[in-house]
Amino acid sequence: MADDFRASPRTEHERALLDVVRRYLDTYNNDVERLVLDVYSHDVDLYMTGGEIHGKDQFLAVELAILEAAPQRHMRIDRALICGEDTVVIEAVILDRARPEFFSPLCAIFTIRDGRIVRDHSYLDPSQWPGIAAAAPLATPGGLGKPAGA
Repeated sequence: MADDFRASPRTEHERALLDVVRRYLDTYNNDVERLVLDVYSHDVDLYMTGGEIHGKDQFLAVELAILEAAPQRHMRIDRALICGEDTVVIEAVILDRARPEFFSPLCAIFTIRDGRIVRDHSYLDPSQWPGIAAAAPLATPGGLGKPAGA
């Protein structure tokens, strides 16, 4: 992974957005509790394929369940794109050192305010995701791709 995520910040504000993405990657791979507590806002809303998470308590429970089931999971960010004043899109992949053949693409759209992620829309295929079976009961059903009005 390139340190600059193949992004070219033009302003200090854009550099600050990318710093949040760097903190996200570092804590995702090294300290999931810090990820939830220090990188996301206290009232974060996450929407992913097949589920939703609202607030840090639910988010931490989900992440700890995934980590317990797949302690060697990790992420690589290949690209980050700054879109407007508060949005960064990442192109990434989830890997698992315990299963070297495992590879799951991920695209996430982060809304960032005051140095924290306040909204996360993550598009992924959860069917093979490391630890997802342990975490699924902790997420709220729904998420991205649900029918309008549902």
